[in-house]
Amino acid sequence: MNRSAVAVCLLFFVLLASCKGKTAEKEETVEASKTAVTVITPGAKRFLDDIQLNGNTQFQIKTVIRANITGYITSLKWRLGDRISKTSLFCNIKTKEQDALKNIDIREPSLRQFQTPISVRSGSSGVITAINYTQGDFVTEGDILATVTDPASLVLQVNVPYEYHGSVYPGKQCTVTFPDGRVIGAIIQNEVPYVDSASQTQRFLIRFPGNKLMPENLNLIVRIPIKESNNALALPLDAIQTDETQEEFWVMKLVNDTLAIKTPITVGLQHDSMREILSGLKGNDRVILKGAYGLSDSAAVTIMK
Repeated sequence: MNRSAVAVCLLFFVLLASCKGKTAEKEETVEASKTAVTVITPGAKRFLDDIQLNGNTQFQIKTVIRANITGYITSLKWRLGDRISKTSLFCNIKTKEQDALKNIDIREPSLRQFQTPISVRSGSSGVITAINYTQGDFVTEGDILATVTDPASLVLQVNVPYEYHGSVYPGKQCTVTFPDGRVIGAIIQNEVPYVDSASQTQRFLIRFPGNKLMPENLNLIVRIPIKESNNALALPLDAIQTDETQEEFWVMKLVNDTLAIKTPITVGLQHDSMREILSGLKGNDRVILKGAYGLSDSAAVTIMK
């Protein structure tokens, strides 16, 4: 083989090696341009949309014990918080005339009848929540001596904006949260046919299960469900993208293992870190969870295991 042939062979091998190097470099460049992503499929979730309002406990039934004559109170032994029964003796009242006759010999039969104090009895059963006079005080006929509250009449009053009138009604279930964090279920019992002209709210009354004994004027949080979706398609918020005005929403859906396309979606209710998907996706679609931000339509991706 002459020198010319050797030179031609060497040139051929150099060109061949150069082409292989460029091909490998091109493949590495293409691979490097793919964005590494993690994927997820939509899951089924129950969504509940509710309104949160402040409620206040009130007793509906309160009766008063009134003085039935003018005079001085005697034999008053009741205290705040005591339970009293209907017709129970609350106190006695001695009139001025009886007090004036206290030093007269009561053995005189004609005067003995004037020595007996007048009895004042409770007209209802319940808990004594107010006592306005003490033993020895002078009262006039008709004065309110005490207030008796029926514990079974406790309700939770909540003012609901009238715009929710179609979703809030008697019989509707709700939840009540106490200051200590306890949460119980309750039912809306009645509505008051009156709307406040300033706030445009309507008062609803909620009963506690089992006539639960609680104090009056207790502030509680009431949650009333407005909308509900069961077994709805859902995605984490990290997988959903939107524009600045949050009018358009989309996800990056995988066509295959290396290609992702921009897919418009319609979203619904949101709970914590999950959002309801109303349209645009199916349950078996693969969506980019991490790495989708900033990707263009028909972007090349590689799935991280």
